[in-house]
Amino acid sequence: MTDIRTPWDLAPDGTIVELAGIEVDNLLGFLALLGLLRALEHAQPGWEPKASWVGPPWRARLHVAAKVDQAAIADAASSGILAIADKLEVDGRKNVDFADRAELREYALAQRKEQVGAALVASLGTEWPTKKDGKPYAGPLVMMFGQGHQNFLERLVAVPRGELPNRMSKLKHPPDLASAGTIAKALFEPWERSDNTDGFRWDPEDDQRYALRFGNPSKAGAAATVHGANRLAAVGFLSYPTSPTAARVVARGTARNRRDWYFVWPIWSSPTCLAGVEALLGHPDLVRGKLDRLRPLGVEEIYRARRIANGKFMNVTRAMPMRERGAT
Repeated sequence: MTDIRTPWDLAPDGTIVELAGIEVDNLLGFLALLGLLRALEHAQPGWEPKASWVGPPWRARLHVAAKVDQAAIADAASSGILAIADKLEVDGRKNVDFADRAELREYALAQRKEQVGAALVASLGTEWPTKKDGKPYAGPLVMMFGQGHQNFLERLVAVPRGELPNRMSKLKHPPDLASAGTIAKALFEPWERSDNTDGFRWDPEDDQRYALRFGNPSKAGAAATVHGANRLAAVGFLSYPTSPTAARVVARGTARNRRDWYFVWPIWSSPTCLAGVEALLGHPDLVRGKLDRLRPLGVEEIYRARRIANGKFMNVTRAMPMRERGAT
């Protein structure tokens, strides 16, 4: 049944805003939602930002403990992103390519006293285990290592700050990529993917294959994207710390079989803060698809997307609802 009550009826001392841009089956969309909560907590902690989903079809909503409009939300989120991005220190690195675990440890020790820096290091990878050449594994969300001049850490710093890519630096009238308008467009409007800016290969629409295409996709350049979503998602990336296992690094909200990585996220109905969402992402029953065991926690659905490799490039599929066989 459709809820016809207004946000003012539901939150007399606050605001509920539907986030029309957040796609439920899109990893980039989910990361952007996490980034929104983190950015608002940083810029406006008194708002007590929370998120929920209503549906199906599932639509994301933002809850804040203040009477604000969409413009104020976008302004606060953009300010929070800029403040967090200013603390992203990558020590001149362009990619997650530490020579050995000692180099990663040295970098981690230098960052551990700063909250954003510590979260960044934790999300990039772990000292153990290592590859055959002694280099540490990167976290599963790190999906570029210089292929096609796509550098993960370089973009992780530049995109949230709104820095112009090289191809746009000579434009006569370059866009303001650090503006709150980029955030408003990503949150409150269906995505049109019209921005010629850099992304992280977290959007399924970044997958450009030769099959069923008239021309060579490599000549067309990278797929257009939603710049504001990537700004938010770069901050959302900090919610995915890694940890070691006997065979390989794992991360919160991920699962792996012998061949593939999967990204798994919950859809929940009760307003939940960032820490609560991160707790759900770390719940062992989430990656197992045990929805019935998570329903008492307010989880209504579980979505799962697969990381895939197309030649030298990595991409992610659209997510599908997940069910464990024989779950009761």
